Amino acid sequence: MNDRGEAVLVEALEVVEARPRRTLGVLAGIAAAGVLVVYALGVRTAWGQRLDATALSGRRELRTRAVHAAARLLTTIDVASLLLLGGAIVLVALLRARPRLAAGAGTVIAGSILTTELLKRVVLTRPDFGIVDALGMRASYPSGHTTVAMSLGVAATMVAPRRWRTFVGVIGATYASAIGVAVVATANHRPSDPIGAALVVTAWAAAVSALLVDRDTRAPHRPSPDRAGAIPWIALAGLVLLVVAFVGLAATVVAIRRNRLDTIELGGAFAASATAIVGTIVLGTAALLGVLRGIELDRPSR
Repeated sequence: MNDRGEAVLVEALEVVEARPRRTLGVLAGIAAAGVLVVYALGVRTAWGQRLDATALSGRRELRTRAVHAAARLLTTIDVASLLLLGGAIVLVALLRARPRLAAGAGTVIAGSILTTELLKRVVLTRPDFGIVDALGMRASYPSGHTTVAMSLGVAATMVAPRRWRTFVGVIGATYASAIGVAVVATANHRPSDPIGAALVVTAWAAAVSALLVDRDTRAPHRPSPDRAGAIPWIALAGLVLLVVAFVGLAATVVAIRRNRLDTIELGGAFAASATAIVGTIVLGTAALLGVLRGIELDRPSR
């Protein structure tokens, strides 16, 4: 990145940081709207369901070893691990003498999971367009596994000291991305499901962070490599992944509408959907990191 581009990114981050609460509120609104948009396109339309089904069919192009590895990865998500890791995240905030932050992190985890389960089981129905995939007609939007993985990663990012947020955020996004792709590779979810889950978590994290932000908790301004380095690059990576995914999925949509699906390589459709999943998670994480840069979410109680 040249000096001019770097300066623009630095200036953009400074503008965002000037009004963090408002920016977080906007981010929460965009993510919440995104949940409904993905549902409307991916579940409530025949071509959206067929796109999901085509990408899901592409998992058959994966090697058996890869599918088995994905299945093993999913075993890391269960009630015991949720309670253990979630409790550890809350405990870290308490040890840092930040009770409001501990409550906020717990709210992000619990709120995201409860929202996903409510949406999937009660609110967001799946219409029958005669398109049957590996999941049959079962409603699966959003993905619970992906919600758990990303909510834990985002909550850990929130409670981490400022100098460690980017590192923790990257680790969390990597794990959530792996889980998001794994649920599709094992035919536990359709591709739109983990994308919706990532948006649910982003909405909750942004909303809770907005409530925790205090005008007096901003750290003194000082240059930092993260300001013009890691965070913009993470955001750029997410955008590139989404653009690549859009091109691949758009080609599949065109083939579907022209009844030329036989011209689409199923493995390519799966790869495009996996790229969209990773891109959404990475971009959501980068957005949160960018807004929270240099901000204390809670004051120490002592």
